[in-house]
Order: sequence, then C-alpha cells, then structure tokens
Amino acid sequence: MGFLTANIDAKEILIILDIGSGSVGGAIVLSSHHKPPTILYSTRSEILFRHEVQGSRLLSLMLRALSEVMLAITHEGFEKSGLTNKRSPISEVFVSLSAPWTISKTTFLHFKNAKPTRITESVFETLLEEAGKTQDQSKLPKGSVEIEKKLVQSILNGYETDTPFGKEAREAEFTVLSSFSLPKITEKISDIVTHLLHVKHLSFHSFSLLSFATIRDIFPTQDAFIFMDVSGEQTEVSVVKKNVLVETITFPYGKNQLIRMLSTDAQTPSGSAESFIRLYHDKKGKGKLYDRAVEVCSAFKSDWLTHFLKSLATFSEELFLPRTLYLTADTVILPLIKDAIAEGDFTKFTLASVPFETTIINENLLTPYVHVNPSLVVDPFLILEAIFASHLRSGRIHT
Repeated sequence: MGFLTANIDAKEILIILDIGSGSVGGAIVLSSHHKPPTILYSTRSEILFRHEVQGSRLLSLMLRALSEVMLAITHEGFEKSGLTNKRSPISEVFVSLSAPWTISKTTFLHFKNAKPTRITESVFETLLEEAGKTQDQSKLPKGSVEIEKKLVQSILNGYETDTPFGKEAREAEFTVLSSFSLPKITEKISDIVTHLLHVKHLSFHSFSLLSFATIRDIFPTQDAFIFMDVSGEQTEVSVVKKNVLVETITFPYGKNQLIRMLSTDAQTPSGSAESFIRLYHDKKGKGKLYDRAVEVCSAFKSDWLTHFLKSLATFSEELFLPRTLYLTADTVILPLIKDAIAEGDFTKFTLASVPFETTIINENLLTPYVHVNPSLVVDPFLILEAIFASHLRSGRIHT
C-alpha cells in the first residue's frame, strides 16, 4: 500500500515542477481545501554543468533534466504514491519558473474621480490596458508572452480590500504582478509534460511571485521584506514593501560560477568542486589545492557581494530597504551566501542603518505548513511551491 491512506477521491492530486537555472525538481502532492498539502513523492535532477553558458544550450540541458524528472514521476513516483498509472486523476500541473526562464514586473494602477464610481472588472481592465500603452517594455525579452497576472493589492478610498469589485469609490489603487516567458520555453515544457502525463490543466508561475505570496501568508504581520534565491546560474532579488512586490532584479552569479572559478583558478575538477566548497566551509581541508580553493571561494564571496550591493543600490534609488531578508539557496552554496551577507555593509540601504536580519527558508520553517512522506529528502523549493499551489487551488492565498 502506498503512502496515501485518506480517501483520494475527496482530494486533489497535483504535480509540482520546479524549473530553475541549476536543477529541475518535481513532486506529487495531495491537496486538500482544509488541511496542509502532503508531498507524496519528490525528485530532483541537476542541469548538466557546462563551463560556457549559452541560452539555447542551457535550454536544451534544462529540458533534458525535466524529461528525467517526468519519467521518475510517472514511473517510480506514481507507484510509491499509491497511484496506479499516468491516467490517474491529476487536477493540475503547476510549473514554477525561475530566472532565466521568466521575468516579472509590477504595475501600479490609479484613478481619482469627483464622484463615486462602481469598481468593476471592466474598469480594472481599462486601467490596465491604458497603463500598458505607456509602460516601458524594453526590459521584457523580445517575443515574450504573459504567463500569469495577479491582482495582489486593492485600495479603495485609502482602505485596503480583498474584494474591490462591485464597490463604489472616488479613488482606487491597484497593484498587479505579471510574469512573462518565451513561447519556445513554455511550449517545449508543455510538450514534455503532456507526452508523459494526461493533464487536465497546466499553469505557469514565476518563483519570485509564488515565493512572495507564500511568505506573505506564512508571515502575515511582515509587510516589508527582501526575498532572495541563489541558484545554479542566477541570483534573484525581490523587494516587498507594504505587502506589495515592488521589483525583482536578477544577476548572473550562482553556484555554477563558483564551480567555474574553482576549475579555472584552482584547477579543481568540476566534479569535485562541491566537495571543496564543503571543505572550505568546514575548514577541514589541507594541501596546496585546498589552499587555492579557499582563495577562490573567498574571491567568489567578494564578487557575489559586489553584485548584490549593486542590485540593492538600484532598489534604494527610490526607497529604503526592509531589514528582513528571506533566503533560499542551493544547499552547497548556502553557507557562503550567508557569510557574505553577514560580512557585508548594508547600513546605507536601510532606514535604521542596521544589518539585515536573515531568515533561511528551509524545512524547519516550512514543515508546519505541509506534510512530507517520511521516506523523502525534504526539498524546501518544492515545499514552497506545494503550499502555494494548494492554497491557490483552495482560494486561501491572497492573490
């Protein structure tokens, strides 16, 4: 008998796919409207490391990793979860995309009339359409299409409301988060999924948006924070102020850059690089090769911190930054990123001129909001996405 013991027909089965720049993860999730989601099965496949990064080649390697994950889900995953075959009733496939596969933007809408106006979806869409005509689209990749759009904040006559439509107001403010991707990316992902799985519905989401929404639900009193994700090829930084995701910036510096530096400057084989990174953090290595690896790791930490400071300077042109920082990162590189943040001088970016208070988004923080099959390796990224997907399906997430 599989891990399922509840009446599966009374709940929903979801497939979660986490597509980043360094790996692809997948999970089978049992979702309920009244209980935390249960991760029945999870797997992850690394995107094959390459010394040179090219867009088309990285896409090909990502799709290969996705195929491996989908094969694992439809064979081993279904069996271990108590599902009989790939025709089992999958309610939805949630695909989370991180940089460089997606880009997000925030749109602020506002109108003010002398007389009260009934707020309808038509009024909202008209405002959105007018804003689109004047917005700078140069930051969006050529040919990109919108994959999701969420109204995340509504303020009528100065008061925030979750249900703006149907009400009257003289003044209204809306905040809309949108994510974009290239059709060649989403179409190829869809082809791989539907080739191996009978899917009722497949949806795409940006990791920055779903992380923002989930963190906001987990910490409802925290209305201002920075969220950062450090993955294989990219670092993604998002700033939230007054419960609004203000902006997201990415820079191409992640775990794979450190592996390249170790390979080039310390002559460390790429297959052994992660071992040297762990030795560096634990301070347990010996010999000239280890000493050179220590120098490279220190140089990487300094370079990454420089990039991070530049991204913060871009944000802080218009606002002081929140003190609270939530961090997700590849396990291997997480200690270096934590050290870099601890050693950095960020006092000029915060209102109180004090360092960031960093919280790691890990299994200890997330497990109260999800059940995980005890036989599985806990994957914080898939947990975040499972919480988001389950809440979104049940209408409990505030987006």
